[in-house]
Formats: sequence, structure tokens, C-alpha cells
Amino acid sequence: MNNANFFWSGQNFRFLEYIVIKSHISVGHEVSIWLHGDRPNNEYWKMLEPNVTIKDADVIFNTSDFISKGGTLRTASDLWRFNYLYQNGGLYCDTDAFALKAFPETEWIVCSAETIPGTLSIGVLKAPPNHPMFLDCISLIKNYWGNVLVFSQVYKQYFGNANPTHKNELFYPYKWNEYKKLFKRTTIPMEAFSIHFYSNVLENQLRNPKTYYDKYFFMMNKLNSTNIDIEWCEKHPATLLGKLWRSLSMESGVTNSLKNNLKTCNEYNICS
Repeated sequence: MNNANFFWSGQNFRFLEYIVIKSHISVGHEVSIWLHGDRPNNEYWKMLEPNVTIKDADVIFNTSDFISKGGTLRTASDLWRFNYLYQNGGLYCDTDAFALKAFPETEWIVCSAETIPGTLSIGVLKAPPNHPMFLDCISLIKNYWGNVLVFSQVYKQYFGNANPTHKNELFYPYKWNEYKKLFKRTTIPMEAFSIHFYSNVLENQLRNPKTYYDKYFFMMNKLNSTNIDIEWCEKHPATLLGKLWRSLSMESGVTNSLKNNLKTCNEYNICS
């Protein structure tokens, strides 16, 4: 059985993070959330907490110290993942990597969702412990921008190529610039193990659409930074996100319970 490890920091633990963690529990993964800072104080987190193991992220890498010295949280999270994989090995996942089924019991999982040939992604990684590749990544990331590029460069140096360990489509059925498929009528790829939501790209686009088409797409689908939730999924059941939520909620029976809890939570204004 895989133990899926996630890094989390901040209070903004939302619906998308909730269903991702819930999906890993659903497929049989043991879930550990390595927490930096205070625990989120909202209902999504509270409903998950009894079913996961919460651990102190700073035991692996002193995220607080790195940020206090001017480092960004994004770089800190990448440094954390490489420190974790070097020290412990095993499976690391971003909190936007939805699990469709139990991941393979292989020693390595390295694939790509990138548009640049020969570039590997770091959203889902599995490796044995103590591999020196990760020490090189840690060293380089502190000096060079582009954590995906750093990882790809180091991987090539050790293995002579950037070939994925599995077919890319098994963990990244669509590439990072195709994130809008999440909100379209898209078939769930049943051969895949995971679907990546690309939350950072999505958040940036929602805040500042780069093109008229993006703005029009969000407007027509009534999408904004606060309404990607159960209600949106149930109003759009034919979309990929709607289908993922429906399959997860039907399997676990959480729909009514979560709705009621969130209603109570919002009435008392305790959700962040």
C-alpha cells in the first residue's frame, strides 16, 4: 500500500484540495499531510483530519526559517519535497493530484505534463530514499529559478535521459496548459492513475485572465476563485470536475453530510 505524502501551508484549504485528499483515501492510500504553520480552520480540513495523519513539516525541512530569511513559500515547498524524498523516499504528491486508483507499487514514478520536450514534472514523484539526485536539486534550487527545469536537468545527469518511468498520460492525462479541461465535458481516462488540476495556473488565470478567451470562458461557466465547490459540480455534472466529484461523493456518501456541515460552518462564519 502506498503512503501518499502531501505538504500544506496556510488557511486556504479549499474544495479542490479536499477532493484530492479524499480521492487518495478512497483508493486505499495511507495519507500523511505534512503541515507547516497552523492547522486550517475550515470544514473541509476538519472533515479530512480524522482520516489522515498530520505531521510537522519542519521536521523534514525548516520551512519557517527559510521563509523568515526571505524565501518564498513556493520555493520552500519544492525544497521540502526534495528533502522529504531524500530522507524518506516513497510517494510525494501535490495537493492538486487527484487519485483515480491506487498508484503502482513501483520504486520510481517520474512523468511529465510539460510542453517542453525532455522536461519532467514534480507534482507526483516516487523514489527510493537517499538518492543523491535530490541533494543536487536542493543545492541548485537555492541558486537558479525554475524548479521543474532543475529537477529535469539533474535527472538527466544521473540517468542519461529524461524518459518517464511510466506513460505520461497515466499521471498527467492533459498538460499544464490544458487545465480548462477540468471544467469541460471531458471523459475520465480510466487507464490513468491520477489527474492533475494545475491549481497554481488556475488561480493565476482566475485572478488575471491572460486572454479575452480565458475571461469569456470563466464568465460563461460562472467560475471565480470562490465558487469552485459542490454546488458548481452538481450544476455541471457532465464536466470532468463534476464527474470526479460525483464518483467520489457516491462512493463515500459524503455529499449531504458535507453540504450540511458547510452550511452550518458558513452560518457561524468560521470558514476561511
